[in-house]
Amino acid sequence: MYYDTVECPYCGHENDMSDGCVDLPEDNKFDHECENCGEEFEVEVEFEPNYSSNKIVYDTCECCGKKTRDFIKKKGRVHPFPKDIKESLLCYDCWKEVLYKEICNS
Repeated sequence: MYYDTVECPYCGHENDMSDGCVDLPEDNKFDHECENCGEEFEVEVEFEPNYSSNKIVYDTCECCGKKTRDFIKKKGRVHPFPKDIKESLLCYDCWKEVLYKEICNS
């Protein structure tokens, strides 16, 4: 049973489209030959939006004290993590600054 199918406009056969997004042109259209009747028809791939949600989690940078929800770097979860940092939770700006200094001093 195929989930990605398109009906042939000539014979009504459900054609497998599981590879339909491989090398998809910019206009999302391509020609396909029916697996049943052999007629060629145009397929237009349509994308439906999907939505998901997550709680907003704020962390406080242990270096500068800034409270942020973006780009918190945690020791052990981010590579490379600056060797000279004693703190384990950094905002992006602090992580970037210390990493830059570490690279320049190498």
